[in-house]
Amino acid sequence: MNSAPPNIPDRRNNTEIREIFVSACEILAPIIARNAKVLTVSAFGMARMLHDRFPALTASQAQIVIATAEKLYFEKRLQLLLNKNT
Repeated sequence: MNSAPPNIPDRRNNTEIREIFVSACEILAPIIARNAKVLTVSAFGMARMLHDRFPALTASQAQIVIATAEKLYFEKRLQLLLNKNT
């Protein structure tokens, strides 16, 4: 599902994000779950947490991770991703 056919190069960008995505989601998952009920941590706060843990992550990359993790949470796919990688 996530792998490209053998003759077609992978066209996705942000390979740095792909390397840390699951680890970042582990950090964000409980925050996103709480935020779904009552906003407790802003996107800026989450971006700061990610930057503290992954200093090479740019602000725009952090926003991509946050937005994607939130989307996966609301589609009920985030926990599946985390369970798959444990």
